[in-house]
Amino acid sequence: MPHINIKLYPGKEDDMKKKLAESVRTALAETSGTWKEGDISVSVEEIAPEAFEAKTKSSFSKEELLLDSDYINFK
Repeated sequence: MPHINIKLYPGKEDDMKKKLAESVRTALAETSGTWKEGDISVSVEEIAPEAFEAKTKSSFSKEELLLDSDYINFK
């Protein structure tokens, strides 16, 4: 079943991370029309700002990146 890994800077409250995980799981379930929320697991990985670009960019290929952000520059 699907697994979602959310990567973000450290320091967010546990309540916020839980709400974020629940919202993303709900969105995937509703959008897919295939999976129930209980089919989807979500993890949160905290990455220090100075390591964020390198660690995040190395976890997927340019072809896998569907939505870019300002800090990722595949050229």
